Amino acid sequence: MTVREQSFMDAILHGVTPTNEQCIAYLNAFHHRMPGITSEVMLGLRTAEGRTSYEVVADRIAATEPAGVLDIGCGDGELLVALKWRSPRAALAGIDLSAEELALATTRLAGSGADLRIASAAALPFPDEAFAAVAAHLVFMLIPQVESALREVYRVLAPGGTFAFLLPRPPKHSTHLSDLLGKLTRKIAIRYPEFTPFSIGNRALFERFGIADLLVSAGFTALPSFDDFEVSAAFDAESLWRAISGRYVLGSLDEELTSELRNIVFSAVANGEFEYRESLRLVAILR
Repeated sequence: MTVREQSFMDAILHGVTPTNEQCIAYLNAFHHRMPGITSEVMLGLRTAEGRTSYEVVADRIAATEPAGVLDIGCGDGELLVALKWRSPRAALAGIDLSAEELALATTRLAGSGADLRIASAAALPFPDEAFAAVAAHLVFMLIPQVESALREVYRVLAPGGTFAFLLPRPPKHSTHLSDLLGKLTRKIAIRYPEFTPFSIGNRALFERFGIADLLVSAGFTALPSFDDFEVSAAFDAESLWRAISGRYVLGSLDEELTSELRNIVFSAVANGEFEYRESLRLVAILR
């Protein structure tokens, strides 16, 4: 854990709600330390049809044959790469707060003409109605100022354009992963009794009605569509630990507690495999 992560972690471990500034500083510090971790984990997971979550988003956007696409929170460029293959004529752009993630994206998209910038989703550096489509992969639930960010999406999206964004979704039933995360949370609470799992962004994004209300407040008038699906894989112990330690909070604890959590994770792998399953929701709406 870095010094820049410490302020955020001190707050949540002691039951204090961190400020927006602490959340943003934490996310920047985490991705400075572990650039590319999100795509590394998510690319190992597949839908029942064999697609990655990036491909699910890219397919939805590419179906509209957009002239230009903005990827908000583009990270290391995985979604933009998927979009480039599906929409080779589209002008691509991406923003992210992490210089380290954008450096990876710049390398991967060299020669593509992609416009990559360090910027906040709450203050997009683009003119009104600049894009035929806007996309985001597991980003909006991490934005403290999500209402402002959604208004910015509406502003830069051209009339008739598509906004498609992927969110995590609470599983309908307990899974091996949810059970494991519960065990890890209880272990942390032994050391820090005031600790409770914390969501950085707006909790309304975990419910369909909440999402719809936020979109209306941002200016959208069409009805959103919701595509709920799962991605999964059988992980060995090392891969499972890489995925768990690449999650926010769990990957930012002191060495002693991290070692204890690692032991719990390794003990959860039976017969050499662990079913790692994430529940996701693709939201799409027209401007």
